[in-house]
Amino acid sequence: MNAMELELSPQFEKSMRRLDRKTRELVYAKLDLFLQDKGHPSLRYKPVQSLKRLRPPVKEISITMSIRITLQEFEDYIYLRNVGGHDILP
Repeated sequence: MNAMELELSPQFEKSMRRLDRKTRELVYAKLDLFLQDKGHPSLRYKPVQSLKRLRPPVKEISITMSIRITLQEFEDYIYLRNVGGHDILP
């Protein structure tokens, strides 16, 4: 199990409150999976092309085919930027 801590941005927290309970539960399940195995195929973990020049680069994981999380991996924590549809960028 990875010991990385998650830091939630204010925007991530706001977006989570807008999701229905079932979707929030799915977000938590996918985050658990990400912390255990970020290479799992169901996460579709990859850089966000328009934000890959930021340091560290912004990456995304899929929650469903229409919902994703954007994040940045720092040395000692993972910063969760936002959650929602493909309109959540930047």
